[in-house]
Amino acid sequence: MTSKYMLFSEMHGSGQFKNRKAEVLRTLGHESHYGIRMYIDNIALGIEWYNGHSEDYANDAAENYVMGIKNYERTS
Repeated sequence: MTSKYMLFSEMHGSGQFKNRKAEVLRTLGHESHYGIRMYIDNIALGIEWYNGHSEDYANDAAENYVMGIKNYERTS
């Protein structure tokens, strides 16, 4: 995936997940893809891209991450 993207929004966890943060991103170019960058304790864990999905899908994924419903899974 390209490294050129823009930040759309940011979400923060609370309670037992207050150390989590997620940024909703969109790639730049003709074909835009949305994704989220996940953090724990202000350390970036990685970016998940959701090819073929909408901004709402990425927002839902970010919200699920900061609420503890979704966890970061290393893919490599």
